[in-house]
Amino acid sequence: MKSPRMEGSGIGWRERCEAELKAFSEADSIRFWGIAHEVEGEAKPIFNYRFEHTTAAVKLGRWLCPQVGADLEVVECALWLHDVRKKLKDPLSKDTHASDASDCVAEILEGTDFPPEKIGAVRHAIEHHVGLRLAKKLEPLETACVWDCDKLSKLGAASLIHFGCISGAFQPITTEDILQRGEAWLELCKGIVASMNTAPAQAEAERRLRFLTHHYRQLAHEWREPMEISAP
Repeated sequence: MKSPRMEGSGIGWRERCEAELKAFSEADSIRFWGIAHEVEGEAKPIFNYRFEHTTAAVKLGRWLCPQVGADLEVVECALWLHDVRKKLKDPLSKDTHASDASDCVAEILEGTDFPPEKIGAVRHAIEHHVGLRLAKKLEPLETACVWDCDKLSKLGAASLIHFGCISGAFQPITTEDILQRGEAWLELCKGIVASMNTAPAQAEAERRLRFLTHHYRQLAHEWREPMEISAP
């Protein structure tokens, strides 16, 4: 596969970042699944979790930045690249994906229209996005926004699709397994919500947590409790 960086110069930075992430994540997803679909002569993964998660985070960045006055270029670029070197369940690798991604930012952006003076801020945000809880709010604002958007993307309706599509790849899975994992995840979500850096993200995280709580309560009702089905 030809690297996106080898294609002509002057490409927009958003297109370059998206292409770089897509190339890496598609190849890694095919490795992870061990099987691919053939679409128009190209191998495509069963589900590209990394790309879907990142796309959700980028959408959140575009929503959050105008509300809090953050630099959208820095935040969006960092979100596109925050997991650009993260592999799915690679037991032979130590998880250094934040530093690995940071190290390749300048190379990926070379020849694009991204302001070079902002690369340091992008790298800082990437290096500090890891973890599900914070002991104190992150600074500067752009780094805080990247953390918030990354974590928000793991909450809500889209996250249920991402979680459901990838769950069976790790081990045999049942509805009860998904329910138990979801209930455990709800406990972790409380810490995520409490750690949000910005007020809009905090409010959205609380709303999404309520949705997830309702979802898993409904699933428990359907799966574990005898139901009274009303006649049509």
